[in-house]
Amino acid sequence: MARVLIVDDDPRFVRAIVRLLRGRKYEVESVHNGESALHALRRGNFDVALLDVNLPDIDGLSLLHQLRDEGNRTPVILLTVHGRAHEQALGLRLGGDDYIPKPFDAEVLVARIQALLRRTAGGGPSFGPPTGPAERPPGARGDVLELPAVRIDFTARQVFKDGAAVRLAPMEYAVLEFLAVNRGRAVAKEEIMLHVWGTERRTSRTLAEHISRLRRKLGDDVIVTQTGFGYLIPAAPTSLDSATTTP
Repeated sequence: MARVLIVDDDPRFVRAIVRLLRGRKYEVESVHNGESALHALRRGNFDVALLDVNLPDIDGLSLLHQLRDEGNRTPVILLTVHGRAHEQALGLRLGGDDYIPKPFDAEVLVARIQALLRRTAGGGPSFGPPTGPAERPPGARGDVLELPAVRIDFTARQVFKDGAAVRLAPMEYAVLEFLAVNRGRAVAKEEIMLHVWGTERRTSRTLAEHISRLRRKLGDDVIVTQTGFGYLIPAAPTSLDSATTTP
């Protein structure tokens, strides 16, 4: 009998899914926050986890990234009220096995769980490599963008400062990547929030906190604030700039 962990903070939703899955003879356990989910999944005795992306304490994508970084290969189906393509792609790149936008049909959920269990029972990996690098920004060589003291490897999704690897949370990397592919263009706060979180309704404080953490890790001059508008990563100096001399 397959064991399913439900990670969601909506009690009515959880009760409905528990009732559905137990009626299909699954063993079901539920937790309502990311910290409890980490403890449960580290036990390693679940066949599949249903993970809501929007949790009250830990962002679901950050939780997934942490699990995969620890080597935890529990199959994960991501759940979210947003069905935007970029958010689904990010979740799959971080190691998710499937993505179901809410609301969904009960039979579709059961079928997705069954399909995932068949795949993992066949001995295949529970999650694959990243689907591909981000669109190459101006000034990038290959899939690497060089900034003063900072290097971004889009294929490996790694960031280096002065040659040393810098550990970024998934949403921090998503913000940095979006600004990097738009290097030289001031990007509105609303555009960043829509791309990274799939909504413009989050307060700008959420974005400001991510920018602040990126500056602490990478340096204050990597990301420039456009007061009253948004942020940008400055364009690389042109040959004319470098050729300018004083009279």
